[in-house]
Amino acid sequence: MAAARSDIDLVALICSKLCHDLAGSIGAVSNGAELLAEETDAAMREEAIRLIAQSAGDAAKRLAFFRLALGASGGMDEPMAMADVSRVTTEYFNGGRVRLLPLTGLPNSLPKPLAKALMLGLAVMAMALPRGGALRLGLQNGEWRVQAEGSPSKLPDDVAMSLLGDGAVEEPAGALARHAADLAATAGYALGLEAGAEGAALRFFAKA
Repeated sequence: MAAARSDIDLVALICSKLCHDLAGSIGAVSNGAELLAEETDAAMREEAIRLIAQSAGDAAKRLAFFRLALGASGGMDEPMAMADVSRVTTEYFNGGRVRLLPLTGLPNSLPKPLAKALMLGLAVMAMALPRGGALRLGLQNGEWRVQAEGSPSKLPDDVAMSLLGDGAVEEPAGALARHAADLAATAGYALGLEAGAEGAALRFFAKA
């Protein structure tokens, strides 16, 4: 029963994270629509339309990312095309304080749990760059790495612990990290964190 309760809590926290990430954009769309309905000045109406378009686009790219990273479409046994991962993930980070460096030299497809874990790993490691920076995803000697390049580049302690499977998950961001770890484990990978001169790194290495 305790394990079931833990699963329920994890789902609830992930839902809270999604709502948090979408609330600002959707709220801005609503505010822009209200302004558009009440405003008669042409310049202000143009500004309201710009706000609506920008905020709707923001919400759309977040939904596309989390749909691919968290959704169950097609079942977990099918491979995931890396072209889809690259397109959706690049758009998700486009225009934000954390930029994603071009994804190059990657295989055409990956097992779906691993692809989803890598996507969530990027979203989690962005939390290590509160002042902005860059994320790099690469494959070296059979080991996947997500590098957070910037200053500072350190995950909050509770998120890091959740990512490594230590302790109870109590925060929405930690729930996303724990789910990334669970997906990686399903694909046969364990996670590790490193701190170096180039920034923090998340390692996906095959379990012995």
